[in-house]
Amino acid sequence: MKVEVGSKEIVRPSSPTPQSLNNYKLSFPDQLALNVRLPFIFFYDSSAMSGAYSHHSNTIDELKKSLSKTLSLMYPLAGRVREDRITVECNDEGVEFIVADVAENMSSLLENFEIEKIKQLTPSAKFYEPQPVGKVLLAIQVNRFSCGGIAIGFFVSHAILDGSSLAKFMETWASFNRGCAVNNGSGFISDHSSVLFPPLTDTSALERSVRITAAAVEQEEKNMIVKRFVIPATAIAQLREDLTITGSVQRPSRTEALTALVWAAVINANPTQTVTLSCMVNLRGRMEPPLPPNCLGSLTYGATVHCEAAKDGGTVVTAAQLVQRIRDALRAVDDGAARKMYGEGGWLRAVFAGGDEFVRNKDCSTLYTSSLCRMAYYEVDFGWGKPRLVVNMIKNSSVLFLDAINGAVEVWMGLPKQVMHTLTQDRQFLAYVSGFPKPKL
Repeated sequence: MKVEVGSKEIVRPSSPTPQSLNNYKLSFPDQLALNVRLPFIFFYDSSAMSGAYSHHSNTIDELKKSLSKTLSLMYPLAGRVREDRITVECNDEGVEFIVADVAENMSSLLENFEIEKIKQLTPSAKFYEPQPVGKVLLAIQVNRFSCGGIAIGFFVSHAILDGSSLAKFMETWASFNRGCAVNNGSGFISDHSSVLFPPLTDTSALERSVRITAAAVEQEEKNMIVKRFVIPATAIAQLREDLTITGSVQRPSRTEALTALVWAAVINANPTQTVTLSCMVNLRGRMEPPLPPNCLGSLTYGATVHCEAAKDGGTVVTAAQLVQRIRDALRAVDDGAARKMYGEGGWLRAVFAGGDEFVRNKDCSTLYTSSLCRMAYYEVDFGWGKPRLVVNMIKNSSVLFLDAINGAVEVWMGLPKQVMHTLTQDRQFLAYVSGFPKPKL
């Protein structure tokens, strides 16, 4: 696939950031995510593009103008991280904006999905930035397909946006592009560094751990495969009912049920390792008092769940055995748990403050899950209609849940090839997945 970059430029906020707001302080959770970049791609069909927009310079001009307005509200995105790794200097240096032309039909690309081709539609597919100081925090690549479709690919610093705030960024940008009014940005900026989660002044141990982890992930990536599964609304309802009858005292939520289904499948497909679960939880509404729902930052907490179900003698682990553990772990995440982890004297903070590092246990792997359900990813309309597909370049041993059309949920998984191969033959898992044969259980 030929992707030809036509232009690169810097887009700055439409109005200057007041000098009093020049210093945006990172919190400790932000620092944990500082070297991580989130790559996403939003695909828009040519049928959704009006004649006034299709491959016309107006499309690019309007996108830049609306982006500039968005940056005025979310001004840390246009800043640069200082040497102290504690402060983002909100100096309006801007974000990178790339325009590229793709000599391929979008439908052909998506129907013959190859992750290596998809990566070319982002400014960079690397999730790890070894030296974030002074670098752009957001880079956008607008890809114009020969068929008339458009794909907006980008990466953004995870220290500034997480899954929740990224959805709000895209929603705001798209609203400005449609010419709609956007509420003022009072809820976008929140100081959760000074009182809640003060930053580390010495980040050397943290940076060493991130560097070691990134190197291991890069090595493992050669043996990884990414797949997208779709679970229809009817199958989700049936799964929740099945788990209520067989394993859970109360009817599990969609996320609890889907997480149990996926985790059980990964455990059964990975007999040589113990698979621990880490569920990412949005902290904004769980703090006391709650943080603004749209505020920037990496405000997530990894709720850890251990599997104690026996696999000896070929015993199959079921979602029913896991769902209550998942529910208990997710519901235990509150203000107190977050402060014990990230606050002054918190466990994770103490590890890095003491100069310690994490050592990976080769006999144990961790499956990371993030639910972006109930977030408006598939509602992002720049004036061309809703996206045909939203792709996140998930890292290794990760699962992402994303709302799709008609109440279905997309499950994006990145797993070792052999584990993925075994999982795609798991009859318990496939019984709920669209597009696969439904063998009797």
